[in-house]
Amino acid sequence: MPSRQGLELDRGERLHYRGSLRDGREIAITEYRLLVRSDDQLTSVPYTNVSEVTNESFDWFLTILSGALVLFGLYGLGQNPLIGIGFILAGLWSIHRTYRHRDRVRIHTHSQAKPVEVFPEDVETLYDELESALDAVREERDEEGPVGDEAGDEERE
Repeated sequence: MPSRQGLELDRGERLHYRGSLRDGREIAITEYRLLVRSDDQLTSVPYTNVSEVTNESFDWFLTILSGALVLFGLYGLGQNPLIGIGFILAGLWSIHRTYRHRDRVRIHTHSQAKPVEVFPEDVETLYDELESALDAVREERDEEGPVGDEAGDEERE
């Protein structure tokens, strides 16, 4: 059982997963919400607010394009060294940035324009736990029946 220390969990709320992120933060999955904890704040995302979860592994296409930029810069060194060095630096920066953003998990919500982005150390375990928690909440919501306008539409028919 993972440690509950520092997560401000509600009484009776079960903790299913707690893991580290590559940037030093922590992520936790409970029965009803996702928690992202940094040194100074705790972000809570209830599963009823989640619209989509995506896992982006490594962008090979962008890496190949960045490598081509480096090769073009190497080729251009003989013609104009300053522009060649610029292309090389831009390509290397792009490769570095692409590598840093590998295994990104994005949690899209209904209430925020920007998704919550996390870079977990163990992406497969986090993604599996998060998907099973979301499925459990969706099944529970489906068993309760339609809510709001959907319930009114069924009564009219």
